[in-house]
Formats: sequence, C-alpha cells, structure tokens
Amino acid sequence: MTTGLDARLYDLGYRGYDGPRERPARALLTLAEFTARRVLGLGRGARHKVLPAITLVIAFLPALFSVAFAVLVDEVVAQDLISYGDYMLIIGGALALFAALVAPEALCPDKRTGMLGLYLAGPLDRTRYLIAKGAGVVAAMLLITVGPLLFMLLAYVLAGLGPSAGETPKLLLRIFTAGIMTALLYAALSMAVSSFTTRRAAAAVGVVLLLFVPVSVVRSAIESAGAPNELDLLSFPFVVFELSYRIFGETAEDADPVTELSTWLVAAGVVAAIVAGALVCWFRYRRLEAFR
Repeated sequence: MTTGLDARLYDLGYRGYDGPRERPARALLTLAEFTARRVLGLGRGARHKVLPAITLVIAFLPALFSVAFAVLVDEVVAQDLISYGDYMLIIGGALALFAALVAPEALCPDKRTGMLGLYLAGPLDRTRYLIAKGAGVVAAMLLITVGPLLFMLLAYVLAGLGPSAGETPKLLLRIFTAGIMTALLYAALSMAVSSFTTRRAAAAVGVVLLLFVPVSVVRSAIESAGAPNELDLLSFPFVVFELSYRIFGETAEDADPVTELSTWLVAAGVVAAIVAGALVCWFRYRRLEAFR
C-alpha cells in the first residue's frame, strides 16, 4: 500500500510542437528525395537493389570498355572511341529496362497501399505530389543518361583524349541537355502508363508496349504504305536518340525516317511527347479517388 508521499503526477497531455518549422515546399524536396532513393533501392532490402544495380551496370559498362580501350591501346585517335551521340543510343536498353521495371515503383505502391491519401492529407496536393514524384524519377534516370557520359569525358581528359579547355563547357552543356531531355521523356512515358494501374507488372508491360509497338507500326506504314516521315515522331526512343545526335553535332549511321526531319521538328516531337505524358498522368490523378 502506498502513502500520499509516494504519489507522482505525470504530465501526459498534448504539447505544442516547438521544433524547427519548414515551408510547405519542403515537402516536395523530401518526397522527391524519398522517391529517388526508393526507385534505386537505397535503404531497402537487397532484392530491391538488384534491378537498379543491373540497370546501372548496363549503362556504365560501355563507358568502362571505351575508357579501358583508350588507356591500354597505343596511338588511339578520337574516331576509334565511342562518340557521345552513339553512347545515348547504346544505353537505350538500360533506359527501357529502368522505365519498365523500376520507375513504376514511384507511383504504383502508393495507390495500392493507400499512402496516396496520406500524402494528400498533408501540405501536398495532387499536382505537387506528381511534381515531387517526377523529380525523383528524373533524378534517378539522370544517373543513366548523364552519369556515364560525365565519367567517359573525365576519363578521356585524364588520358589526354578529351576536348580542349575552351570546348569543355560547351560539351558539358550538350551532355546535360541531351541527358535531361532523354530522362524527361522516359520518365513522362513511364509515369503516364503507371498512372493507369496499381500493379508494377502491368505498368512494365505497358511501358514496353508504348516504347516498341509504335516503332514497328509507324515504320511499317512509312515503308509499305508510303506514310509521311513525320509519322516516325511516334517512335519515341529513336526520336530522342536522333535529337541527342544533333545536340552533339553527330549523324546517325542508320537512315531511319526520323533522320530526314528537320532539327526543330525532332525537338518539337520530343517536347510534345514529354508534355503529353505529363498531362495524361496529371489528368488521371485529377480523377483518381484517394483513400486513407
């Protein structure tokens, strides 16, 4: 039995938050960082790191081989090395793999588990949510579209095969321009497809179909039915690769229909595809009901 002297009073009531307060815009940065880490498998189990790791290895291997060739072989000239425009085409498989198997991880689980409703209950609305998610996916994709090119440029410079000091800033601008445009296109298409389903497997199939089926259809129409070359703007991967060639001042070896189009039309086709993908995703989320 306790006496009155042993009694204790504990303040268990609610207390006001007196810690640091951030602006609502901070939520966008936090969600974008979380999304990039999630799609790359950082802070998650080993099985979630496998696909991102395979994608990055596929993207960086050609750069490693090219650098090894430049270092080990005597009397190497620039024409013997992989050009930056060719490299964007080479990593197309890694980009398709990432867009189909990894990027849907940014959207699909939130709709399936109900996390979307929790996000929208805070300082985020649907538009800000999609902006943050898109920024995270694009940031992860830049590791594929920009990372290998920067690595290759640095290695060439150290090997004495790089551009002059005056040409380096211009080349860096071209690398970032081509890399950002490519990342934006693949991210927009992947998020547009992912907005229609809660299942990553279904999103993966949809992304693969969107990337490769229009290529076969429109090129068959151009070659067999005499359709205009402008129809090849629906061959999304090859259009952005053609734009990369022109950004780097190079010419593709294959004479695809898109190569016959003017530069401004190719650029407009890439921008139109990015905007269309973003709008499809945005309209889908405007009509989507979110529950907690």
